[in-house]
Amino acid sequence: MYNKILSAHYTEILLYCCVRLNGDRFAAEDCTQEVFLTLYRKQETLDFSKEIRPWLYAAADMEIKAYRRKNPKSVDIETIPEPSAEPEFTQAQAESILDTLNSRERKLIENYYSQTDRETLAKNMGISMNALYLKIKRIRQKLSKLYHTDKGEKHHET
Repeated sequence: MYNKILSAHYTEILLYCCVRLNGDRFAAEDCTQEVFLTLYRKQETLDFSKEIRPWLYAAADMEIKAYRRKNPKSVDIETIPEPSAEPEFTQAQAESILDTLNSRERKLIENYYSQTDRETLAKNMGISMNALYLKIKRIRQKLSKLYHTDKGEKHHET
């Protein structure tokens, strides 16, 4: 059973970890391997008659959090901007940027940030967790471009 689950879900969990770790392939591989090592160790106690994907995503989230605790990003003190007395955006400006999203994107982003159970959100949408995170990532990129455009900054595609 373990080998079947491994071959069916390894790539999916690896991609999920890669997205959550901002494209850090090596960190994603480490976390994915830990997920499947944990699965292997717990295979005698897990109920395989139920869907295993939610367990794999929960395990991946725990591994990602553990990885981030063990490997905090160092911050260069010179790159931290000085705090400004004025907020960068007014509520009206933020709303105008959000208004550029279509109704489906806006509803998704609102539900994503207001609901704590993202698995249910993905299930209700009929998509995988990986697809959910990919949609959110694309919306955030779109908002980021609009934010930088609104501030008068040039945004370069990479």
